[in-house]
Amino acid sequence: MRAIYINSNPILIPRPCEKISGSDCECVLLYPNTRRRNLFSVSAMEWNSGRVLDPAPPDSDWWDRKLFSGAVVVKDPKGATGYRMYYYGRSEEVWNMGVQPFNNTLPTGRIGVALSSDGVAFQRHRGPLPGGAVMDPSDDSDAFDCVHVAISDAVYTGEKWLFYYFGGGIEGEGRRLLPGLASSGDGIHIDSREGPLLDVGEPGAWDQNGVSWPRIFPGDDGGRLFMTYHTRESGGAAGIGFFSAGMAVSDDGKTWQKVGKILSCGDAGSWDEGGVSVRHVIKVGPRFLMFYEGSNFKFEFAIGLAISEDGLTWQKDEYAGREPGGPILTARKGEDVWDNLIVGTPYVLQMPDGSFRMYYLGLGKREGEEMIQQGIGLAVSDGPNFRLWRRYGS
Repeated sequence: MRAIYINSNPILIPRPCEKISGSDCECVLLYPNTRRRNLFSVSAMEWNSGRVLDPAPPDSDWWDRKLFSGAVVVKDPKGATGYRMYYYGRSEEVWNMGVQPFNNTLPTGRIGVALSSDGVAFQRHRGPLPGGAVMDPSDDSDAFDCVHVAISDAVYTGEKWLFYYFGGGIEGEGRRLLPGLASSGDGIHIDSREGPLLDVGEPGAWDQNGVSWPRIFPGDDGGRLFMTYHTRESGGAAGIGFFSAGMAVSDDGKTWQKVGKILSCGDAGSWDEGGVSVRHVIKVGPRFLMFYEGSNFKFEFAIGLAISEDGLTWQKDEYAGREPGGPILTARKGEDVWDNLIVGTPYVLQMPDGSFRMYYLGLGKREGEEMIQQGIGLAVSDGPNFRLWRRYGS
């Protein structure tokens, strides 16, 4: 997602540490770095409404204390009742190998996890790597992922965890993003990694610049897996590039064949004229639903909806809003809340009662303050209606 990510130290109402079975969860309390406020005031509660993971304190040693994003939320395996949130971030100005990020606001770098008993209040869990991370870039300077990494999907097979991620290497100073696959027995310690699973397209192809944010879903009755990914294409109506999403298929989750581009820009002037970037697909009944991050050329990001009957051919939903695709979730502009500037990077779970939860990245700013704050938020559907959403707790 291309946006302004500025780390800050927002207000959090303290809550008791949750007892997660088998967890070494550490409860983190954040305090304001501007002026003193009453942590228990109504305004503080309203400001944080819908936020389920807060920034780490900038003076802490957490691996993601500078920037974080990209929540992937999954149920704990083996009959446990909790949830895991895998996500990516970084704590330093530079990436691994001393490479300066080509976009200083890009939060990729390392991968970690937060835990929750209810999927609503998450606490960071310390992994085995410095700062508590779970996965770092490769130490091999020739590897495709030696500069920075970011998780995009997590699957538990019944025996082990599979983490689909993407990374950048020395070639192109981290710009050439490619997908990889890591495995773990406990979801905390990485046992192996491989990749890239796909390469960039030939010169002139729509995906010649990268293959990023791979996300996986069961594709058809034949047992095939489908992967969606996106890239930034050159040119476009504004001459500054645009995002498009593509598809690949696999029989084993390791060897993939590209299908082609499946979704791209809306009409000029539309809410998603800048294209389709981070997305998540789930199957509901006979249909596939794609919740996607879209943007315009004013760099305003929102979340939209596309629908497919076969998982391969997609149409932006005509019933989700005033324009094709929606949007179905937007920043709460004009409100004194933490996500009043931008929302994006959706990840959706269907609950046992038929309703849906959407985890997303939000950015916001208090009136009169310069610092932009960030967090992972939660929106909930109006029962089984996947077109209508509200923030959790609102």
